[in-house]
Amino acid sequence: MPRAPRVVPLMLSALAAGSLAPSWGEEILSTVPGRLEGELHTRIVDSRGARLDPYATETRSQEVEMGLAISAAYDDNIFLSASKAQSDLVVRVAPSIAYRKGDKLGGEGGFLTIAYRPTAVAYADHSDNDRIDQESAWEAGWRGKAITLAYTGAFRQLGDATADTGTLTDRTEVANEARIAWSLREKVTVEAAVGQESTDYESGAFADSDLVYGELALRYAYSPKTRLGLIYRGGRFEVDGAGEQTVHRLTGRIEWKPREKIAIDLEAGGEHRSFDNGSDTTPVVEARIGWMPKEGTELYLNGYSREQASAYTPGQNYTESGLALGISQRLGEKWTARLDGGVERASYTQVSGTGIAGRVDKIHFIRPALEYRFTDDFSMGFFYRYSENSSNRPGLGYENHSAGIQMGYKF
Repeated sequence: MPRAPRVVPLMLSALAAGSLAPSWGEEILSTVPGRLEGELHTRIVDSRGARLDPYATETRSQEVEMGLAISAAYDDNIFLSASKAQSDLVVRVAPSIAYRKGDKLGGEGGFLTIAYRPTAVAYADHSDNDRIDQESAWEAGWRGKAITLAYTGAFRQLGDATADTGTLTDRTEVANEARIAWSLREKVTVEAAVGQESTDYESGAFADSDLVYGELALRYAYSPKTRLGLIYRGGRFEVDGAGEQTVHRLTGRIEWKPREKIAIDLEAGGEHRSFDNGSDTTPVVEARIGWMPKEGTELYLNGYSREQASAYTPGQNYTESGLALGISQRLGEKWTARLDGGVERASYTQVSGTGIAGRVDKIHFIRPALEYRFTDDFSMGFFYRYSENSSNRPGLGYENHSAGIQMGYKF
């Protein structure tokens, strides 16, 4: 499936954070960007440690939040080219605004969250590639004594390079979901949802995709620190130039906080796909562990395994598995050092029609960053990132170095 169900809430969290969350591709505050953005991804828990934040579920009295992030970075391979790397200075300016009303976690009544962030991207020497990326997410609903209704959605218009396509790729991503949750008992909740997710590419060389799905979930709050879930999802997945795929997924989920400063979120199971050339069953894993061993120190471990459809080669799916590790260390009152690293493997197979299968991408990256916080609302920092994709497909793969400076302000 193209994106996991929790991507919209995570987008809302990131966009609403304003300048405290960087634009995609910038590295001061690690978001472990996804393969669709060119590297690694976890869609379970915000890598900034939301589940360890004591104010993560607090209802804020402020209803409007605004922020601004500005960065300038030297990138030695802006197109992620395998043989003709081109360098440039890339400047990004990303204002953001979020509006909140109501409390979806407690009490009764309506709730609403809307967030929007445009990002102006300018190249010093390749100005014909200048663009404005746009990201927006929303959630609206009503909470009663036993029933909660919610509608979530997201819209993204992006133009960055991706590992699958191997070049700057203009695309539009849309997600919509309607969900109802019914509390059968104090600790037991049943959920039902229907949704749609699509990716449309501006270039006809890449394959658009569309997913329509339904979901049933049973959730059990075993204790204040342990939540369990059993989720079934079935859907129809269509890719231009390829036959329809039928998807059935069954997973179990545990959200566990064994200690005050340790959080574990694991969803694992299996996914069965039927397509023109047969069928397959693959493991599905989305996991995150966050640990705060002492004040000022945070560590995280992300892992995932899932099947995706290739936009570069219609009729092929790829199974991607990855692991990322990061540490954040506060140095005194103002400075914070961060280090992230990870690996990913993507293996391609032919699921519709005929073609040359067997492509394997092996990606690894390392990303140190240093941030200085002038005030609670204003920070500035420096970052460096190295990433490499050693693809066995001729003409694909890349090596990339980038370094720059970023500032963020939250109004």
